[in-house]
Amino acid sequence: MFFDKLQDFFASYRRLLVVLIVLIFIQVFEIILLHFKYDLFTGGFLQPFSYITVEERLSFFIISVWYDLTLIGLLASLWFFVADKLNKYGLKIYYSFSVIVVFLAAIWLLVKFKLLSYFNDTINLQIIKNLAGGSIKEALLYTSNEIALFICLLIIAAFVVFFILKFLSKITFLQQVSTNNIAHKTYTKLLIVTVLVTPIFTWFISQNAFIRYGLEKKISFRLLSTSLDRLSDIDFDGFGSFAYPQDKAIFEASIYPGAVDIPSNGIDEDGLLGDAIVQPIEKDTLSEIVPRKGKHIVLIVLESARAELIEKKLNDQQVAPVMKNIARSGTAINYAYSHAGYTVPSIKAIFNRSLVEDNPKVTLINFLQSAGYQLSIISGQDESFGGISINTGMKQRGVSYFDARTAIDDRVFSSKESGSLRLSEARIVEQFNTRINQVDFTTPQFFYINIQAGHFPYAYPAMPKRLVSELIPRSEISARNKDRLSATYWNAMANADWAVGKIVEPLIKRQLLNNVTLVILGDHGESLFDDGFLGHGHAIDDIQTKIPLIINDPTIVVTEPIGQIDVAELTIRSALGIKNQWLNGNKTVFQWVGGLTQPSLIAQVAHNGVRTLFDFRTEQVFFSDFKVWKSYQQAIQTSPYKERLTDLIRTWEDLNWQQHKAN
Repeated sequence: MFFDKLQDFFASYRRLLVVLIVLIFIQVFEIILLHFKYDLFTGGFLQPFSYITVEERLSFFIISVWYDLTLIGLLASLWFFVADKLNKYGLKIYYSFSVIVVFLAAIWLLVKFKLLSYFNDTINLQIIKNLAGGSIKEALLYTSNEIALFICLLIIAAFVVFFILKFLSKITFLQQVSTNNIAHKTYTKLLIVTVLVTPIFTWFISQNAFIRYGLEKKISFRLLSTSLDRLSDIDFDGFGSFAYPQDKAIFEASIYPGAVDIPSNGIDEDGLLGDAIVQPIEKDTLSEIVPRKGKHIVLIVLESARAELIEKKLNDQQVAPVMKNIARSGTAINYAYSHAGYTVPSIKAIFNRSLVEDNPKVTLINFLQSAGYQLSIISGQDESFGGISINTGMKQRGVSYFDARTAIDDRVFSSKESGSLRLSEARIVEQFNTRINQVDFTTPQFFYINIQAGHFPYAYPAMPKRLVSELIPRSEISARNKDRLSATYWNAMANADWAVGKIVEPLIKRQLLNNVTLVILGDHGESLFDDGFLGHGHAIDDIQTKIPLIINDPTIVVTEPIGQIDVAELTIRSALGIKNQWLNGNKTVFQWVGGLTQPSLIAQVAHNGVRTLFDFRTEQVFFSDFKVWKSYQQAIQTSPYKERLTDLIRTWEDLNWQQHKAN
């Protein structure tokens, strides 16, 4: 009798029970991820929100379960509706639904876990494209090893699922419950309630930054809130009323978060600070310098060079003794920054002196050519990557051009894709020696040299072991091996230093060094899991954006922060012997993550590295000197937060407007 009642109970609530079983699995997976990767229940360093008290955790858990119940319930309804229409019943229907939903959720969480083990939660499609030079194809090739691993896991999991189904089909109780035709009690009513209440919940949660912070990291909330947001996007501008930030003008397509705010038209398109203001045109101080012949210039860009390079020691050995000596006799600029934290905009900023396309400023190559310089490009990467060579003028008439595509047979890896092409440091030195024997040093010379030693995975098969006895294989790069990874990276930078030494050597032998302006800088920094993440271009902090900047000129005076757009003028002033002082105490360096026109984060770095950062996804502002997060509404009402936030947003609005006009 008891067994019959138990069977009737499970039969009556079988669809709801299936939903609850799936919910439990997904909850467990996600809670683990939220705890270990986001420190959501303990609080992390400078984390804006966390759920510490019992009440906070319980509230978050209840709301979390509600959204999982709604999403899984909707999926189950669709699944069982189709099954009923096809007259498909039995264990296979219930089991298949459970496995497919849990399986897809697990795969998504595993992929997310993998990404978060390298990047932080700003990672998105735009950032992945940035790292791959703007190409989705390159991005897929860049992560091909990880994709292959997941395909193998999927195949293995499929076999496991098949054998489990075969086993369960032999259990009589499960067969009887799954084929019972008793009505499904409660399921429909509960689903209707959740579907009706969820939009109301979602709207209120979108107004509450504290609860929203954690829920946005959950699959169910993201899918449901995004779906509701798209449905409420009446004006089709990409923003609705249920996600955050919300569309503040639901019937006006030109007004949405991050929109181009046209100055002085009486409309606040981006919803920040009211209507944009026409900014004064920045004076191009380089255009005031008459082009003329000066010292030879050697500009060396180091891939993924961290700011502490010249002082770094590994196993009591100086990583970069050559560069340290150049800095000691010249100038090392302590506060130098990459604007975007990845290669393409960094090189463009150095050569074009601007963060927007088609800018009116005098570019480095145009100035040097008009001054009578002979130009030589020698790069360890494919400079067509992201359109660098075309956009900077590297392939203009009269420029000697050599890069990894030119010497493709000498590449250190087998791939011929732009993002993977690299030449060894020895090959770059060889090409430099070839080139200096071809040029006439009675004519001023400019050399751009790009050294790729620090590029992920920080080693290639024949890379010399200058500081270590072994190099970490790419397959073993992970947070748990961060010490080995760090050692491999610094060995790579020691190879870069060796190359710099070999470039300086023939200049000394030819007694040219005193007539050379030598500039060495990084294109961006590099996280090595010391901040919990790997790589660059997905965070705005000193690790990923602060760079070394060394020049063999001791007369330079710098007290302001220097961005890569300043490097060309600083270099030319040194080569021409013109006053070279950078003393503006109000100067800031603009930075962003994502695209300049639709960024995830923007920031400004001021004197002594003080940073103001704005997160578009949450409209939260971080002030590094106070180590505090403020909401946009809080910050805009109180000094000194108001002035700093206003300056940051106005700067971005102006760049966004300039880029819009250029397009």
